[in-house]
Amino acid sequence: MKRRRYGKVRKLPSGRWQARVLTPDGGETSIGTFALKREAEQALAAAETDQTRGTWTDPNAGKRKFGNFADHWMKTRDLQPQTRDLYRRQLRLRILPAFATAPLNEITAGRVREWHGGLVAALPANGRGRVAIGHSYRLLHAILSTAVDDGLIPRNPCRIKGASAIRDAPRPEITVSQLWKIAEVVPDRYAALVWLASATALRSGELAALRRRNVNLAARTLSVDPDVGQYIEPDDMPAYFGPPKSEAGARTVPIPDVVLPLLAMHLKRHTQSGPDGLLFTTRDDNPISRRNRAWWRRACRIAGVPEGTHLHDCRHAGLTLAAQSGATLRELMDLAGHSTPRAAMIYQHSSQTRVAEVASGMSARLARGQRTG
Repeated sequence: MKRRRYGKVRKLPSGRWQARVLTPDGGETSIGTFALKREAEQALAAAETDQTRGTWTDPNAGKRKFGNFADHWMKTRDLQPQTRDLYRRQLRLRILPAFATAPLNEITAGRVREWHGGLVAALPANGRGRVAIGHSYRLLHAILSTAVDDGLIPRNPCRIKGASAIRDAPRPEITVSQLWKIAEVVPDRYAALVWLASATALRSGELAALRRRNVNLAARTLSVDPDVGQYIEPDDMPAYFGPPKSEAGARTVPIPDVVLPLLAMHLKRHTQSGPDGLLFTTRDDNPISRRNRAWWRRACRIAGVPEGTHLHDCRHAGLTLAAQSGATLRELMDLAGHSTPRAAMIYQHSSQTRVAEVASGMSARLARGQRTG
């Protein structure tokens, strides 16, 4: 049996020829068996070339199950609690059902396309859920990129052009008149919540975490605590108070004058006592939860707001109003608690109402030009 620098070829009792290559850690691994010795030598030569170039991957390393590797990937990442919860949900709902038991080296580009196509085909007619599919695709891509970096597979099979850039269907737009109606019909303890969700553009979890000490009526401001500024409700563990979505989320925002009297009344009637008392609670004195919003859905039906509208859409409405009121991109970022301009730019789009106002103004100017022409 001839010994080679990078491996060896040997004849098996079956009469076939096995090529074994030396691994970077000093061990040996088989790269396959062949009918002819010449074929085994050619395979070994190719492996030697790849090792010299630094492009070789151990074919046996790729036999590791995706589910096991994904679990390892999650444990070795420094993630925000909200991000970790999001990734767990994406894995559980969309990725692991398709790939949990698949060896990494058997996840091909075709298999990824089939998985992705099935998710898209299952979307409802209104297109809701496209962002979730895009996020899941990006997560799968990230995990398999790490597998490439670790030498487990030679190339990432996630190669669907534009798959990670899919955008969700537009969220429903809540008008100012609808906001007034919603605030009128919700239970009294939630009226200030609706107005603050719109007027300050805080996230739902940030509103749920507000305490008495975060409200300064004299300065007309609300502050989001950097340590416990968000009420986080993971799918697989009890809810808890934790840091905001990002460092930019710890911020102080102004309270518009129109909301101040209502907020002052709310503090007297419904807020827990003491500086650490929660600003908003349910009738049972628990934190407001995204899982119990029957009061919100009822109010939306009465106000004529489209089904599927969320309390979080009040934030969208508020930021859109801020943009229409002349807020700069930097001011929008500060108000929303965004770390990047890209997120804040979403709210600089034109609403249907604003488009109509612009068209009306254009029409008036055109008409004046006709009279003076």
